[in-house]
Amino acid sequence: MAAAPTGDRILLHLPSGTYLKLDRSASAIVDLLAEHDDVSRAAAALAARCSIPVDRAQADVATVVDALGGLRATRTSPMRRPALTGVWDTLRQWWALPLRLQVAVAEAVVVVVAVEVGLRTTDVGTLAQRMQVPLASGMADPPEDDADDISVLTPGEQRMYWATGWVLNRWVFPDTCLRRALAAGFVLRRNHPVLQLGLVGDGETTHAWVEAKGMTFNATEVTGRFVASTGPAA
Repeated sequence: MAAAPTGDRILLHLPSGTYLKLDRSASAIVDLLAEHDDVSRAAAALAARCSIPVDRAQADVATVVDALGGLRATRTSPMRRPALTGVWDTLRQWWALPLRLQVAVAEAVVVVVAVEVGLRTTDVGTLAQRMQVPLASGMADPPEDDADDISVLTPGEQRMYWATGWVLNRWVFPDTCLRRALAAGFVLRRNHPVLQLGLVGDGETTHAWVEAKGMTFNATEVTGRFVASTGPAA
């Protein structure tokens, strides 16, 4: 969950990758489900808190649970269709690179393909674990601006970080912040990175970035961070 500046609560449903804006009633029900870890006990607590009949509370809780349980990921992204001239230009650009960067780009292609396959076959939390950049837990102050600093990385990590950006800039799927963060996190895996998810502006847009040992990569100003919420509804 994350709190938007407007006061709304935003729920990120990891299995489907869907963002939901919760009104006050739905937020309270999700909180109770996380607290009690049981639909019946959550309904009883809701009835006691709001002084409503238990059967009405059960119906309200069931509505929220059914809505969350019915979420499904589309797992589709618009794909760019590169022309032959574009493919040839990319190959020429790659061939003009120094040998070490050519190798780094070839390795980065494997990383980006792994991210792409993962986005279509599993949820964000599982994919982040597999890419060795797990979702961050807990709350911290949001970064104020972009603070990439690859100078602290090893030469090999710097090349790979640059190479993933080179590949994603020419990738056939959109160069989203989540793709960039997952690929960068794998490159930074020896620095124990974590994947951060946050809100931008009033919460209509979200952003993903990586933090590792006090460094931030692909960060931007955010108005709130997502923190883990457990329970039957999540």
